[in-house]
Amino acid sequence: MDFKLTDEQVARRNEFFEVCGELEKKKPANFSGIESIYDSDEGWQYHLNCAKEFAKRGWIALGWPSEYGGQGSVMDRVFFAEARGYYDTPGVDIFGVAMLAPTLLGAGSEEMKREFLPKIAAAEIMFCELWSEPNAGSDLAALTTTALRDGDEYVLNGQKTWSTGAHRSDWAFALVRTDPHAETKHRGLTFLMFDMKTPGITVKPILYMDRGHLYNEVFFDDARVPVKYVVGEENKGWGVTQLLAGFERSSLDAIMMMRRQLEGLVEYCNETKVGGELLAKNPIIRNRIAELACQVEAARALAYRVADQQAKNEMGAIDASAVKVFAGDLSARLARLGADILGPYGQVRSSKWAPLEGFYEKQYQQYFILTVSMGTNEIQRNIIAWYGLGLPRMR
Repeated sequence: MDFKLTDEQVARRNEFFEVCGELEKKKPANFSGIESIYDSDEGWQYHLNCAKEFAKRGWIALGWPSEYGGQGSVMDRVFFAEARGYYDTPGVDIFGVAMLAPTLLGAGSEEMKREFLPKIAAAEIMFCELWSEPNAGSDLAALTTTALRDGDEYVLNGQKTWSTGAHRSDWAFALVRTDPHAETKHRGLTFLMFDMKTPGITVKPILYMDRGHLYNEVFFDDARVPVKYVVGEENKGWGVTQLLAGFERSSLDAIMMMRRQLEGLVEYCNETKVGGELLAKNPIIRNRIAELACQVEAARALAYRVADQQAKNEMGAIDASAVKVFAGDLSARLARLGADILGPYGQVRSSKWAPLEGFYEKQYQQYFILTVSMGTNEIQRNIIAWYGLGLPRMR
């Protein structure tokens, strides 16, 4: 693809960055990304305020068909993701907007599109994803949560875990087992949506060591869900999840967040002396920063390529997986570089002695998240090996 932007695209991209930059000035104290959205009432309200601002401008539905409230192009959506990632701006429900909406456009009924897409575009409804279970994570098809048909309803029983933001969400989408007697574990699965206020659904927190609240367990005890909220066909949900996975793994916002974090590290090195000499003059540090800067730009180019392929309906089987693996590994390299440069002070948070507002203390503890969420990097490498390179499966 041609990575050169037109004048119109440059102006549009600048507009997204300008608005997100202004919203950043209104963020609450101690706001630190997605954890702050779900963990505190102030963070959640900031998220909703940003969402309303974006909805007013029509930006939540960028790249959607106009009949469902969409405007702009797929590349507009890419520029918007870049701006939000760079400024760590919330306001877009990653589950409803980035994952469910394109899945509904590709596999949902016309009735479901008409019911949910306008609400998502207006930031009137927030979703969570209920995928993992205690014994079904990377091997998602091993899930055991059942949804057994009873007339026009399914009766749900089972448990989901590591559910981001389930305690804040209005609705959920989940993969459930509708045919426990299917020949293989990938069959008999159904992609189902439901209201989180449905009787029989209980949400319990999974707290961090510092009492932070991002993840949850969700329990189903004879919860009844209308059959009309199946996406795709009953017992064919595995194919729907593969459609969704490509949208889930584009990673552009995370890549842009890393770009800004690297810029902060460069600024720190340009201002900080050790042994009477600026860190920026240390050849080892200069080399490692330059190497990482090249990798950030390479990751960004990969994400642009995936977006271009999505716009042309030319997505390959491995493209999104390749970006996801590269971005996850890049997050780890950035965290290690920051820890090495900052030294012991990099372990401090919420202190006047904490360099870069203590960011790298948190980054080092959490960098592995991007390597295991949305399908572990090991699973993604298997996908690349099997479907991209044609390598045999090892038993």
